[in-house]
This record gives sequence, structure tokens and C-alpha cells, in this order.
Amino acid sequence: MDASVAGTPGTQQATLLIHNALLVPTGERAGTPFHGWIYVAGTRIRAVGTGEPPMLVAGRTIDAGGHALLPGFVNTHAHSHSSLTRGSAEGLELERWIATIEREQRILNDEDAHAAALATYAEALLSGTTSILDMCLRPVPALRAARDIGIRCTVAPYVLDGRDFAPTLDDVAALLCADTGTTSRVWVGLHDLESCSDRTLVEGAGLAARHGVGLHLHCAESRHAADQTRRRTGVGPVTHLHRLGLLGSGTVLAHGVWVDEAEARLLAQAGASVAHCPHANLKLASGIAPVPMYGEAGVRVTLATDGAKANNRLDMFDVMKFASLIHKGRHLDASLLPPQQILDMATADGADALGLAAGRLVPGMLADLVLVNVDQFHLQPATPATIRTNLVHAARGGDVHTVIVDGRVVVENGRLALLDQDEILAAMRHAGARLMAG
Repeated sequence: MDASVAGTPGTQQATLLIHNALLVPTGERAGTPFHGWIYVAGTRIRAVGTGEPPMLVAGRTIDAGGHALLPGFVNTHAHSHSSLTRGSAEGLELERWIATIEREQRILNDEDAHAAALATYAEALLSGTTSILDMCLRPVPALRAARDIGIRCTVAPYVLDGRDFAPTLDDVAALLCADTGTTSRVWVGLHDLESCSDRTLVEGAGLAARHGVGLHLHCAESRHAADQTRRRTGVGPVTHLHRLGLLGSGTVLAHGVWVDEAEARLLAQAGASVAHCPHANLKLASGIAPVPMYGEAGVRVTLATDGAKANNRLDMFDVMKFASLIHKGRHLDASLLPPQQILDMATADGADALGLAAGRLVPGMLADLVLVNVDQFHLQPATPATIRTNLVHAARGGDVHTVIVDGRVVVENGRLALLDQDEILAAMRHAGARLMAG
């Protein structure tokens, strides 16, 4: 038996042993998938090994039945409030779409936002996402929903100048001083370079720096938005952010579609990350992000769904397949973005972008794990040689069997373990109907 052990597994914390699993490593130096086991103590992975596990004291044991075990997905850009009106505001390019959705954003209340956040996080968990960066309008209900449902959540309330329905930097500052629990936290969110003044951008970056948290904003999402910045400042959006001092290792830029090679080098030098949202970028006619170019420049690229209104699904399996295929087709190169790289973008790279010790099946990492039921026609053969390809190109969110966040089972047998998902669905329907009626 080859085992990697951090410390001696103890019995003082809640412990969990998962065995008889097909483990799928991710991250740098990820090895070949293998049949084995993983041992969790408290909130962390304590040991990983091949074959049968040694004699370990575990409060709970899960026989994985040969299912695939991988780190939970990290969705690096979403908008929980948009889940309530999915399927509306269709057939619009980005700028007209934004103008249209502001009507419902103005009438969104805390009850709606709570229902939306629960629905968003439920959909995410049930399809294998264990951590989400939620750029939301009403952070307090979102944080409460995240705590109750059990997802690991980074809330970045997005600030817009001149919008009375959006949070202010003062609101965000107050949240940064509040207790958000062990699996939730607050970042500074800024909508984008044209809806926030340069002064707001700089003050937001300063707030993030003072509190030691990350910074999240839309950037170069559409050609129109990028051109606006160039006309106003004489440089591209990334260059302008660099000049304002907003680029750093804690900066996550959503989209990054209209970025050139020089700006990609700036991102790489700063250690900033890009959240690639392929579905929303195509649906809103924004374009296709230059992901292969980012890779050549050394930019960390993560994967994200964006909001349900701009994507229609919050399934990271769907995002993985789409992200892989569109770049192969666009560049006429079937070797681009192979399954291992895509899995890393959805797990380890996303965790690194958010500053989380997660996304890898390694001792010491947070125990955010997903079991995928491979006993399906579309996932066979499920072998160490095929499992990565089949997870990226054949699996779907409905194949998820068990989800563990922070060492706690939050999805079991394909159902939420901590809350009644039928009640969440009913509240979602009610709030959605209210918003759609206007």
C-alpha cells in the first residue's frame, strides 16, 4: 500500500473514511487516478492511500462502491440573485441585457434574495460544487443561506455607482467586520470599470487590502465595454486596472474576453486570476475568452457558470465540457485544454484563485469532496485511464452521489442532507413568480 499521511489520524475530531473509491487527483504533479481510500479528520484530509485502508478509527465509513472521488468544484463567478428569473431577458447582447435586468434588481427584497441564494447553492451542491464566489446584491441573506445549506461561500457584494439597489463600500466594510462563520467570508466586489468610477475602484481595492481579502469584478466582458474604457482612459481595461493598483494575487476578474497579449502578461505578472464563463459569454454575444493565450502567458484561468439568468445552468460539468470544446474548435487544435487541465481549472486552480487550501486530494487540504456515480452507461468504462476524459466530456451534475464540505456530508444519495430541498424549490417558485410579475 502506498499511503501519504499528514500526522497521525486521531479520534478527537469527527472522522470519516471513504474507501473502495476511484480517486482522481488534481493540481500540480497530479498522478494517475487510482483505486483507494481517503481519511478525513475534522475539516481536513488526513491521509490518502491506494488499495485497502489500514486500521483507522473512523466515526463514519463510506463504501464508495467504485465511484469516482474528486475534489469539489470551485465556481469562481456566480450571481445568486439571478436564479429566480431564469429563462427571461433572452436574445439580448450584454449591454441591453444588463439594462433589462435592473428592473427586477430594484424590486428584489431580502426574502427573495434568501430564496434565490438557497436555490443557487442547492443547484451548485447537487451538481458537485463545494465552493462558490457569489457576486450578489444582498449579501446578508446570501451568507445566511450558505451557512444553513453547508456550501463554502465567498460573497462579493457588488458595488455600482448611482444605483440605490446596490450595496455601497460602507456596507461592504461593515460586513468585513462581522462574523460570517467558518465556511463563509466576504470579499470586495466592484461591478466593472465603467459602472464604478476610478475613485470607487481605488477605494474598493484599498478596503480589500486593509482587510486582507480578495477583490472581484467584471472586466473586458464585451467589446463595447472594453472600447468604452479605451476611449475614456486611452488604454485597455486590464492596463487601466494595473495603473490604478487593482491587480494582485487576490484579484479575480470575471470574463476577460477582450484582452490582448500585453495585458495577459500584466495579469500573469500580478498573479491575478480570470474566471472563464464560456456559456454566458456566448449567450450574451460577448465573444470567447482567449484561454489558450492566457495559458501561454502564465495566467491562472478558473471556470465559472456566471448567474443562472446568463447561463441557465449552474452545472460545472457542463462548463468543463463546453470550455474544452469551444477552444479546440476555434483554434482547430484538438490537443488544447485536455481533461487534466480542465479538471484543474475547475478544482485546484479555482481554489488557488480564492486563496483556499482545497481542490486537491492531498493531506492537509480542506475536506471538500465529491463522489460521482459511475454506474451509468455514459460513464463506462470507468477506469484510471478513462475517468478524467469521461468526467469532463460525459458526466453531468445529476451523476453526483455524495458531496462533503469541510468534512461534513451535505449531499447524500443525490439529495440535500441539511435542508429540505422541496421547501427550497417551493420558496424559489414563489419569489420568482413575484419578480416576474413585477
